Amino acid sequence: MGIFDKFKKKESKDYINEIMARLDCDSSIVEEKTVKGVMTRYHQAFIEGKKEGYTPLVIIPSEMMLEVVDTESNKEYLNDKRESIIAKAKNIDVKELLKNLLNEVIPMEEDEHDDITGEFAVEEQINHFLSIEEAVNKKIILAKIPTDKPWEVAAWVPMGGFNECPMPEEQVAVFKYWYERYGATPALVTPDVWEFFVSNPPKTQEESELLAWEQFGFCGDIVWQGAGTVNALAGTLMNSSFWYFWWD
Repeated sequence: MGIFDKFKKKESKDYINEIMARLDCDSSIVEEKTVKGVMTRYHQAFIEGKKEGYTPLVIIPSEMMLEVVDTESNKEYLNDKRESIIAKAKNIDVKELLKNLLNEVIPMEEDEHDDITGEFAVEEQINHFLSIEEAVNKKIILAKIPTDKPWEVAAWVPMGGFNECPMPEEQVAVFKYWYERYGATPALVTPDVWEFFVSNPPKTQEESELLAWEQFGFCGDIVWQGAGTVNALAGTLMNSSFWYFWWD
């Protein structure tokens, strides 16, 4: 190992330690050799969290993630910030918010609207978080966020408010709505990604299509730079336990 490699390893470890310190909750470093190994650790924590009143969250450490958890602020400020985000979320009309977000991304021209709608076809479902594919054999964080309200994790790791990514309080509000409707738990975060573990996914084409339009409004990039059409996205959501959101 060269000097530069040693420096990078130390730098990465520092990111992890600082992020864990700022989260101020029970957390551990996970380093597995396979995607299955990481998912096993998450599922174990998910089951344990239901009993012990915490929500497990996989965090991919990086310099940008340090900025997300606000390492320059003191503990009291961070606690107040979390409470403020959660309080703001309670005043948000989620259905109106999702409607407005969709209006912002939906094409204005009728022919373009038809193109973005597309045809429905059930796709092969994934069985893991996509972001961990590049994190195998690397150190990641498994945090036990001390809340039995999974939607609140967006206040603990307040990424958002950049480009088209919704503000943290908007995320909290939408995550609560999706949790109550689909059992959708925010489970993995990076500075520009949220991934969910879903215990009650849509089971019909109609449900899947309605959800896909909501998700398109919430995160246009998963269609524009991903599935290609809303109904193609819907085909990935039916009976799927995993959701992925990414903002460019």
